Amino acid sequence: MLFEVLKEGLFWAALGRPSEVMPFLRGKLLGNGFSEGSKRQLEWLLDELQSFYERVACGGRVEERHLRAIKSFHRDIVSVLETEGA
Repeated sequence: MLFEVLKEGLFWAALGRPSEVMPFLRGKLLGNGFSEGSKRQLEWLLDELQSFYERVACGGRVEERHLRAIKSFHRDIVSVLETEGA
């Protein structure tokens, strides 16, 4: 499910709306009572993700390299979540 949301954000970004899914992601990921360390890691990842979406918006299209980057974000986020035991 998380990967699908990240990928949807990529397509919204290509349409010129790079922050479309960010409130949803921030609410779901940061509102789960994680430790402060995990929360900081997630906040940093989400900030990086938003910057990435903004760069995609400048190009106006989705490329294969963008999908690879989304897979990397997914791995990093899941890694933090698994560390928390979520």
